Order: sequence, then C-alpha cells, then structure tokens
Amino acid sequence: MKSFFIICVFFFFYCSINKAQSSLYIPLDVKTAYENGTRNYDGTPGKNYWQNSADYKISVQVFPKDKLLKGSETITYFNNSPDTLKNLVFRLYQNIFQFGAPREFGINKKDLHDGIKIQKIKLNDVEFSPDTAKSVSINATVMRISLEKPLLPKSSIDLGFDWEVTLPSISNIRMGVYDSTTAMVAYWYPQVSVYDDVHGWDNDQYTGSQEFYNDFNNYDVTIEVPNTFSVWATGVLQNAADVLSQKTLERYQKAESSEQVVNIIRKDDLNSINFNQSSPTNGWNYSAKNVTDFAFSYSDHYLWDAVTAVVDSATMRKTMISAAYNQKSDDFYEVADIAKKIIQSYSFSFPAIPFPYPRMTVFNGQGGMEFPMMVNDGSSKQRSGTVYLTAHEIGHTYFPFFMGTNERRYAFMDEGWATILPDDLMPVIEPSPSDRPKNLAESFSRIAGKEDELPLIIPSSDIRGNGTYRMAAYTRPGLAYKFLRDALGNETFLKGLHEYVSRWHGKHPIPYDFYFSFNSALNQELSWYWKPWFFEFGFPDLSIKSVFVKKKNVKVEIKRIGTMPIPVSIQLIYADGNTKVFHESTNVWKDGKTLKEFNYPLEGELIKVVLGTDEIPDVDKSNNIFEFK
Repeated sequence: MKSFFIICVFFFFYCSINKAQSSLYIPLDVKTAYENGTRNYDGTPGKNYWQNSADYKISVQVFPKDKLLKGSETITYFNNSPDTLKNLVFRLYQNIFQFGAPREFGINKKDLHDGIKIQKIKLNDVEFSPDTAKSVSINATVMRISLEKPLLPKSSIDLGFDWEVTLPSISNIRMGVYDSTTAMVAYWYPQVSVYDDVHGWDNDQYTGSQEFYNDFNNYDVTIEVPNTFSVWATGVLQNAADVLSQKTLERYQKAESSEQVVNIIRKDDLNSINFNQSSPTNGWNYSAKNVTDFAFSYSDHYLWDAVTAVVDSATMRKTMISAAYNQKSDDFYEVADIAKKIIQSYSFSFPAIPFPYPRMTVFNGQGGMEFPMMVNDGSSKQRSGTVYLTAHEIGHTYFPFFMGTNERRYAFMDEGWATILPDDLMPVIEPSPSDRPKNLAESFSRIAGKEDELPLIIPSSDIRGNGTYRMAAYTRPGLAYKFLRDALGNETFLKGLHEYVSRWHGKHPIPYDFYFSFNSALNQELSWYWKPWFFEFGFPDLSIKSVFVKKKNVKVEIKRIGTMPIPVSIQLIYADGNTKVFHESTNVWKDGKTLKEFNYPLEGELIKVVLGTDEIPDVDKSNNIFEFK
C-alpha cells in the first residue's frame, strides 16, 4: 500500500510538471529535441543528449607594426552526434571587416580589407587551396567545406589551416589595436561552428550586434611576439620560465599564491629587461581545457598586477587574477584587487557558485567585452563605473562560458544575467550611491509596451535596431531575473539556479531548459511568471485604486493594469515627517488576480501613500500617489 501511494504521488507530480511545460509555447524545431530525447521536460539533459567538440593546436606570429597575424592551426573535430555530416561549417569572424560583408556596425574604411587570407587547408592528409577547391564556399563570416567522405557519427576528422589577418585599429568591435603596440585579439582564427541537437549547424552571419556561440574545446596556443612584449591569454601560461626575465618570473610565481596584489611589471620596469632576450621573439604558450573560445592580448608598455584568491572552500581551489593596463589609466591600479573581491563574492555570496577557471585577466583595452578567462575593459572616470564594468564582464564567466549558452540566439540568457549578478556586491565593494538600478527601471519604463519592445523568446538574431536589441538582451531580462529572485526569495531562487547550473554547465542549455529546470527543481509551476516576462508582449503598470483609513489601520488597494508581475512597494508618509515602507514580493500576483488589498497598522496622521520605487519599472506613475485632503 505504501509503495502504491508513492507511485501515485510520483505519477501526479510527473503529470503536473508536464502539464506545466505544455502551457509554454514551444516552437516545432525546439520541440523535436525533446521528442528525440536529447532534452527532458523536467529540465534535465536527455538520455540521448550529445554535443560536439574540438582540440585546437595553434601557432600565431604577431607583427605589431603591421597589425598582422600569421597563423597555423590543426583541429581534431569530434562528431559526437548521431548524424552523418556531409559538410563542415566554420567561422571567419574577422571577415566582418571584409569589403561588402553584411554588418550592423559602421566600419571606418581604413579597417576594411579583403578578408582572412587562407593560404592552405588540410583535410586529413589532403592539402588544397580554398581559392581553387570547389568543395570550399566562403560567404563573409561563414565558410562551408563539403566532405568527399562524410563524417560518420561517433568519429573524428583532422583539419588544418594556414592563414593571416589584419587587425582593426579604428572600428574596434569588441577587440582590436589600441595603440601601435597594444591590442586585444579575439575571433581571430578559423573556428568550427556549433552543430547542435536543436538547430543543426549554426550558420548565421556575424554582423556585429549578436555575439557568439561555441562548443567546449581544448586549446594549445603559442603566440610569438617581439621579445619586449607581454602576452595575456585564455588559459594557463605553460612556459613562464622561458619568456620572463628572472626578476619578472619571481614576481609572477609569488603572485600565483599571494592573497595580496603583486606588481609583476611596474612603472620603473618599463625601460628594463622583463623578458627573455636570447632571441628576437618569444613564444608564449597557453593551454586551456574545456573552454568555448580563446583570446589574447599583447603590449610592450603595459603594467601587470596579479593576485590569487581561493574560490572553492571545499577543495581550496584557487584562481590567479591579473590586471594588465596602461600606466595612464588611474582607475586600473586598483582593478586586480577589485576583480579579486568580485570573484570571491560570486564564488561565496551570489550566485554562490565557485569561479570555474584557474585564471582571469582584466585587460585595459576599450569598451567592455568578455572572453573565457579574459575581459576587455576601457577605463572609467568613477570608481563605481570601474567596479560595475569589471563585475559585469567577469560575470559572463558563468553565462555564457560556463553554461555554454547561445548568445547569438538567446542573448537574454547571457547579458541579462551579467546585468544583475553585480547587484549584491556593488554596495559592498563600492558603497557610493549608484543610479544603475534606477536607470535600468527607467529605461524599461520608457519603452515597455511600445511597438519596438519585443518578447524575450524572439531569437536575438532576428532583432534589428540597437535600442530594441539592448532592451531584449540586457534590460528586460535583467529585471526579469531580479524580480524572479524577489518572487521566490533568495534561498529558493538559489536552489533553482544551482540545480540549473549543475545540470547544464559545460553543455548547451536553451531557454526551455532553464524554465523547466526551475519548475522541477522547486516543484513549482512558474508559468505565471515565465509567460508575461519571457513570452508575451506587455508592460509593467501598477496603480493605487483606493486607500481606506479605519481606526488604527490603513487598507491600500493596488490594481495591476499591466501584464508583467512586479514587486509592490508601498510608502506611508505621516504628518510628522516619518515614513514607513512595506515591500510585497512579486509573488503576490501568482494567483493571476489583478486587484490586491494590503492592510498596515497606522503610526500617526497619514497624509500620503506612494506606490513604487525608482528601482521598479512602471510605465505610468501618475496614478501611484494618493494624498489625503
């Protein structure tokens, strides 16, 4: 009888979960993955889940004066899918600077070129030129190679490329040359595109707005530079003793275990010998395992600070954190320490997930952009800007790198998280007042519900217009995650997040894996929240319907005019100048009702009731104040 009862409970739970999943619209191509058993409706990877990968071995020569890279690479690509692949697709991202390439960014004509020059392709033991081979088709940033012998399931193929490319120095989209001897180099090598269980080959053009989607690969990369240059890169430096001077090496080795910042290259070192001078060039060898991309930077006049932090109390695993920067960037002298505090906060406080990689370098380039184990940040005039930018870009370590999400199609699974991950640490590391939460809510209030504001589930690659894209990638999802946390409470929210991350890190989750994982992990049907925030057109709008005072209590009726559930903040203002603020979580709208009544004790003569805060979006605040006459 007891066994029968357990079976019944399991059956009803299973039915309720699958009913919850079916209430969300699922496109037919996405639904196929669930029907094929690669993904489950409870948010777990299916028994048939697979993903492909590659091993890269790359050697590249850097010619700083000419802004030129000459590279040679070998790739072993593993087809772990059940499909026979008749062709392979490759990314040539730097062809965004090619004459005539489609793009959404303006390019200075001085940065335009004929594209990546591929001199040689090797397929297993056969070598050929892409200029003469009929099997090779290059269309801007996408290269396709037809295979004479198809790549069978559960097999691999060996590939090779010799190529060269000129780096941009004016139109620096996320990377480029910043002065005659300094650059951040990214999206620089021929790279196998992703072939996945949902959409097959990812063969959309890279046009500048949408970012990237990569498999988890292994890299062994040697970067040859003049012997006066430093190189920082994805992965762990394998030959520090070969490229650094004895003095610099000793400082580097000290930083590998020091919890205090070590100045590896200082101002007074810039005119001294910091590197091996036995030959005109040094080859810096970096190794990175199970990462989604490889980037590097170089300079002959940057300062270098480094520090180490414990990121996992269970294993005492450590991460070495570097800052590489121009001596004129006053804010960067503190960045290594700031980055250490950020990584510790992420590891132990929120999201309370141990930082997954052994290295992180904050490079002082331009703008703000993330790469595995590296970020490219410009300088900020205010410390709060430095802290937030550093935290935002390092936050991408979790999304999209640790989680392997598709930034090109689901930018909100990437930028939305990086938007809110710094929320808890900002007041601790930078206690000065910040307008960022207010600005986030205000910017969404200005566009929410209007024609150009789109549901998050629309693929990012289909969105045009920078303002619309930023709302869909950053603002709306950032608020959606923030208010989901408010609805669930921090402990429950982290339980759902940790389960989702545990299931999908190192894989390729799609939005439905996130929704379903939260539902099943928390045993809650959250479609009341998923639908308005992620699937539907709509807007946030609350109003005060009525206020009644009776004896020592006040009753406030709040009407939800908009479709999006948001927190309710009610401020009672008294004649003596005192105020009392009450917060009702987003969860109050779970039942679908649009009118809520809240009762509070009075503490004097009430003169005004104010609904909302600067951090809660509301498209119409004209009905958010009730004054007693």
